[in-house]
Amino acid sequence: MSKQRDPYEVLGLPRSASSAEIREAYRRLARESHPDLSRDRYSDKMAEINDAYRQLSVGAKASDGLRSATRNVNVANTENFSATRPSRPVAFPWRGIVAASVVGGGAIVALSFFAGPDADSPPDGIIQSGSCVQINESLLAIEVSCEEPDHSVVSQLVPLDARCADGSNGYLDRLGMGRVCLD
Repeated sequence: MSKQRDPYEVLGLPRSASSAEIREAYRRLARESHPDLSRDRYSDKMAEINDAYRQLSVGAKASDGLRSATRNVNVANTENFSATRPSRPVAFPWRGIVAASVVGGGAIVALSFFAGPDADSPPDGIIQSGSCVQINESLLAIEVSCEEPDHSVVSQLVPLDARCADGSNGYLDRLGMGRVCLD
């Protein structure tokens, strides 16, 4: 295994070079040695340039004290020097979502205890069990308000071809949805 050269020497820079000078030297050498632009399929020189720039850019991004300390490190220690930190992926706030769901669900359950029974809604024309109906002269069941006199309460809805539980035929729903069995 060959010894690694000094990164400043690879880029042709003095040790006092600024980060802008390092970047400029890297770009210039990369344009000259890039495998896509030269005849070589793989360029060992390009790999060496990339490695030198990586080492120096880590030192340039560090604080001034750390940067000056890394410049004084000898070449043997520079070979194993890696101050890069792995980037952390952006985390989705699962805990916040779960906490908000639990609080929201608890609020819905708590508020349901304070809610009163549904107020009787006005007739909507759709007959259900418990609806109040009147039978008209055509023997059709029509939903009416339960406050009206002479109303009957629906106990069961059955299909058109079925009979009520008490054996009677019941009355046809005005909408033709089935037969209405009364109490």
